[in-house]
Amino acid sequence: MKVLIVDDDTSIRKRYRKLLSENNIKTLVAPEALKVGEILMRDKSELALILLDLQIKEVDGRGIWEIVQEYCPSIPIIVSSVLPIKEQKLRIPRARGYFNKADGDEKLLEQVKKVLGTSSIN
Repeated sequence: MKVLIVDDDTSIRKRYRKLLSENNIKTLVAPEALKVGEILMRDKSELALILLDLQIKEVDGRGIWEIVQEYCPSIPIIVSSVLPIKEQKLRIPRARGYFNKADGDEKLLEQVKKVLGTSSIN
């Protein structure tokens, strides 16, 4: 079981990866759509969740969401963005969850664990 972190900000990818690994959650990372495609082709059976930023260069989060829905619609997605939750819901109305990056890592971890069906924070 792995979580795919999709964000073009290196510091965010590192922070989320550290947060999840400290809680025994394996991760993969992708800075853009091409890498997401490669990971989906190679590892989709191992993916339990995707953390998806909306504001990514070239193909934005909405475009990546559409790709995932086409090829792997059963993988849940939590939108992770600096945009307000209301705006996130307008852009991707059927995501499993929404996270404002300003809300802090503990809130993100709670959402991830809820979607993965794991117990409370370690």
